[in-house]
Amino acid sequence: MFNELIIILFFSVVSVALFRRLDFPSVLGYLLVGMLAGGHAFNWIHDSHAIEEIAEIGVVFLLFTIGLEVSIPRLIAMRSIVFGIGSIQVLVSTMSTIALGIWMGLSWQTAFAVGGALAISSTAIVIKLLTDQHELHSRHGHIALGVLLFQDLAVVPFLVLIPIFAAPESGSMLNSMGLALAKGAFAFAVIFYAGQYLVRPAIRWVASTHSSELFTLFILFIALVAAWLTWQLGLSLAMGAFLAGIMLAETEFQHHVEMEIRPFRDVLMGLFFISVGTQFDWTIIVSDPVTVAVLTAGLMVGKGLAIMIITYFAGYGKGIAIRSGLVLGQGSEFGFALLALALATGLLDIGVSQPIIAAIIISMAVSPILIRHNEAIANFFDSSYVAQQGSAEFVIEEACKDLRMHVILCGFGRTGQNLAQFLKRLNIPFVALELDSNIIREAWEAGEPVYYGDSSREQTLEHAGINNASMVVITFPEVDSSEVIARTARELRPDIPLIVRTRDDRHLEQLLESGASEVVPDTIESSMMLAQHTLSTLGQDQATIDEMLGEARNSQYARIRAFFHSDEDVGVEQPDRHHMLSIEILAGYHAEGQALESLDCLDKVNLLALRRNNVNSDEPLPEVVIQAGDVLVVEGSPDNIKSVEIELMSGL
Repeated sequence: MFNELIIILFFSVVSVALFRRLDFPSVLGYLLVGMLAGGHAFNWIHDSHAIEEIAEIGVVFLLFTIGLEVSIPRLIAMRSIVFGIGSIQVLVSTMSTIALGIWMGLSWQTAFAVGGALAISSTAIVIKLLTDQHELHSRHGHIALGVLLFQDLAVVPFLVLIPIFAAPESGSMLNSMGLALAKGAFAFAVIFYAGQYLVRPAIRWVASTHSSELFTLFILFIALVAAWLTWQLGLSLAMGAFLAGIMLAETEFQHHVEMEIRPFRDVLMGLFFISVGTQFDWTIIVSDPVTVAVLTAGLMVGKGLAIMIITYFAGYGKGIAIRSGLVLGQGSEFGFALLALALATGLLDIGVSQPIIAAIIISMAVSPILIRHNEAIANFFDSSYVAQQGSAEFVIEEACKDLRMHVILCGFGRTGQNLAQFLKRLNIPFVALELDSNIIREAWEAGEPVYYGDSSREQTLEHAGINNASMVVITFPEVDSSEVIARTARELRPDIPLIVRTRDDRHLEQLLESGASEVVPDTIESSMMLAQHTLSTLGQDQATIDEMLGEARNSQYARIRAFFHSDEDVGVEQPDRHHMLSIEILAGYHAEGQALESLDCLDKVNLLALRRNNVNSDEPLPEVVIQAGDVLVVEGSPDNIKSVEIELMSGL
């Protein structure tokens, strides 16, 4: 078993790294590892039952995470899309699959399970690609998000009914279904009220201990207890985890819970997808290509067309409908989970599942390509959509044609709206570009000059009058979006002042290289404002305070960016290069007795201070000789600091 895990982990690292490099879903990498390790290829895994048991916990955490993403306020805000387009899509996709399955000789119960597996789209693929392409807040992105939310809710009846359909009890099927639904309602009530009156106070107490270890253990305990409860009621483990996720989503710790649970979820989900891959006979693609092709086309084209038609008749334009269908026309990770449940309960035969699994895999591989080019495809099939986009830009052009020395606000969220208030008080003209239709509608009703437009497009910025503008301010929190907009604006107007807002300073150099004149990190500016208020309250001279703050801003916050990090501050995906560390020189260290200027390793970091005999010396002279007991305060990246520390100790 241990040897098998080593093999699986090695190939998982390689395949996931490769697929991420190619910008494909990591799920496909895990599936590929399972296919290679399974009995239909190299047969590396002999104790597949043990891996399947571990992988089942991965499904539990997958459903727990999906539950965390179900926000009741968001459901209410997007109810027309969620319960309109979303509900009709799931119903149409499921019923059409049931009809096709019965025609192909499947029982209606088996066809129901397959219909549920194929009706749901991949949240991971859709959200990631739309975010990367800055389309999440567009109209088709808004529709996709609403449909995905309803699909998350649709998980519950499938989880309840599939085990019932697999092993109907004696008597009426309606009685069995009614009993299962009653059990589901009871489980929901128990978990909901336990969450309100027991879990919420308990999680607040756990959070107050400031122990990350205790918090993680508590979340794992809640998720597994909820899964155990539904299992005892004769329902699936995954359903309890899903309900626990919904319960915790309504607490103030939602995002922290998701962050803490993510490492467990990713690893265990990876094992689940590997276990699916081990059961998949890839030769079905060669031996029965017609069935696989028909199922893949039915999944992608059928679901895509259904979403297009439903969206179009919901009052959206043809181009928006086409883009929505292209974005959502694929299988999902949860489709594998439903198929695994149907296989485990005996409702679905392993042979019947092979072409279905193949169709889902192929759709998830092809879908990213379609999503990346969804706008071009919509323009090709709907020439009027190009005109509609042009009409939106025409509205911007008409509104801005007489503006001179105005400010262009890219993004009209809270930061952009606050800035607009100051501009209005000083009678400085501005125009705001936004993609969120709700913000635009509300702002328009209030008389604000806010227009629908993609700030990353050259035409949009040109129509907004960038050639006559006095400044461009980018307020979007997403760094990737800000970088694209900054590059576009700089290419159009090399001389225009360009201010970019960002959450912290980790991407400051990256944004400056993109063309930003000035980058304003929220975290650093808030700490500077706190310093200003503190010093003013202490009676310090205002001119001195302003001078200090001005020096910090003029130096791009060079002296205040570095700080001492806790373990929780260290990020893997976006490491912070501005760490501070105190290195104490002990007797016998290589650096003892040497001058600072003779230690080449210090060139890798910024030496901020030398502390000797409890006295700090900022920016010590190069000829100072280091003594035992000295403390060097250095700034730099974690890797460089570690390298310097080792060299000061050993000279290596």
